[in-house]
Amino acid sequence: MIKGFLAYELAIQLNRKIVQIELKGSMRDQIERASQSVVLNLAEGSAKPTKRDKIRFYAIAFGSIREIQAGFDLIQLKDAQILDLADHIAACLYKLTYPK
Repeated sequence: MIKGFLAYELAIQLNRKIVQIELKGSMRDQIERASQSVVLNLAEGSAKPTKRDKIRFYAIAFGSIREIQAGFDLIQLKDAQILDLADHIAACLYKLTYPK
């Protein structure tokens, strides 16, 4: 595990919560794969040597969290804790992707 990387740690938490949501068929597969993409792209990006390379992977992770949030809209998820966690991750990824 990557220690001290908040976005990564939050993404792990979200993935663990997502696998507990009762979904069927393609939506389950899509949301689970997107949550895995967030975690894996954060991990890979954190290992890249240049800022440009890091940002590229963080941008992919940002797209995946937005995909998760859209999936939550489609299934009309009402779990405030999961929705807030996804929002927090999206905010972290926005800052990583668009640093000042």
